[in-house]
Amino acid sequence: MIKRWLLLMAPLVAIPVAAVARVAASVDTWPISRGDAALSGTTPARPPSKPVLRWRNEAKAKLLAAPVIQTGTVYIAAADGTVGALGLQDGRTRWTFKVEAGVEASPLLADGVLYVGDLDGRLHALDAATGRRRWHYATEGAIMGGPNWAPGDQPLVLVGSYDNRLHAVDAATGERVWIYETQNYVNGIPAVGDGVALAGGCDERVHVVALSNGAARATIAAGSYVASSPAVRGRQAYVGHYQGEVLGLDIDRGAVDWRFRPEGEPAFYASVAATATRVVAASRQDGRVHCLSRDDGALIWTYPAAGGIDSSPVIAGDRVLFGSQDGRITMLRFDTGEKIWSYLVGSPVRAAVAVVDGWIIAVAVDGGVYAFGEAP
Repeated sequence: MIKRWLLLMAPLVAIPVAAVARVAASVDTWPISRGDAALSGTTPARPPSKPVLRWRNEAKAKLLAAPVIQTGTVYIAAADGTVGALGLQDGRTRWTFKVEAGVEASPLLADGVLYVGDLDGRLHALDAATGRRRWHYATEGAIMGGPNWAPGDQPLVLVGSYDNRLHAVDAATGERVWIYETQNYVNGIPAVGDGVALAGGCDERVHVVALSNGAARATIAAGSYVASSPAVRGRQAYVGHYQGEVLGLDIDRGAVDWRFRPEGEPAFYASVAATATRVVAASRQDGRVHCLSRDDGALIWTYPAAGGIDSSPVIAGDRVLFGSQDGRITMLRFDTGEKIWSYLVGSPVRAAVAVVDGWIIAVAVDGGVYAFGEAP
């Protein structure tokens, strides 16, 4: 069944939303495009074993931002600035709100609020239950990567901008707390580790910044533009760059532990996913998915997809899921890289999928929202 969004400035349904003390994926929640504030790209949720299309909704504009999910509601942001809430079970529109500029950055769900960054550089805080705007904050450049959440006595929303800065904003009021200056555009979502944020960008560096005051802790030379978001695991981080390398970083030393470069001419635009033992990275140029050892970057397996990959891979239990430029959504075995399932939607899938127990939600460039579940 295909549904189409209705643009309303008032809510259709008030959705009960439980307060969230921290940002972390669970069996029924996918609050950020990389699953948690560390941007690990992992979830304990189990995707459907034999996915079938349960419903489809259709936006009136491109969908480049990844969906997020909380307690039965899917949240979508479109390139025309429309932000929408859909029912997970049926795909019906619950509310929509239109911000003043287009959205390509993935939203964040935290403490009952949906945070959305737009191409004019504004960060919007919307009530997740109703869609009403609580506040907005202006940067001086496009927001391309999306916001993240840093908990504490004064919770912060962190967002990078094409004004070359990382911004820390009071989550309750929208007031600036601190800014950190870089030498070029800040891409991707800033990752949150133990007392620090990590952000990469077009200055070819990964910046390690103190959450308490925005002071620099370390600057790590990546070797090329960093378009993706770092994934943090303990005191290590993992990130890919334009020139085809995946890096293992030591946060405390501010140094590169290892580099992985596959054959050919890959470019890593998608963010990596990292578990306790492995890292999964996907390449835009050649469409290959690589599974590496977290310890030293040694190759474990490679899967050749049919199209280039901008969709950051998600590890859900013993499965790996991603979209590709040839319009497919694919699920692999995490242990071997063997393909289990794929579905052709017919339009490039550039955003990461969202996974909660029994559901896979994907969005396509043509505006399609696809929900896969178990057969009824």
